[in-house]
Amino acid sequence: MARLSFRELPLTAKIAIGIAFNNAWWSIEEFVIDRSNVWRYMPDYRVGKVCIWDVSVALLTVIGLWWLSKPRGPRRVATDLRVST
Repeated sequence: MARLSFRELPLTAKIAIGIAFNNAWWSIEEFVIDRSNVWRYMPDYRVGKVCIWDVSVALLTVIGLWWLSKPRGPRRVATDLRVST
């Protein structure tokens, strides 16, 4: 079985990976940041509410997944090199 690159995965798999990354952030936020009072040192953080930190992580996840989905290398343009006479 051939190994697939990230860009070859179906959309549902990419969405599931994005949800997993955001779920990891929410777990870190709940179990580390909120419970050990690290939030006091984070500007604009709101305990138990959506804040700029949550939006930033979600945005970075979407941008990262989009970047991994982009085709690599030079674009291949189909050109017809035949000369009609």
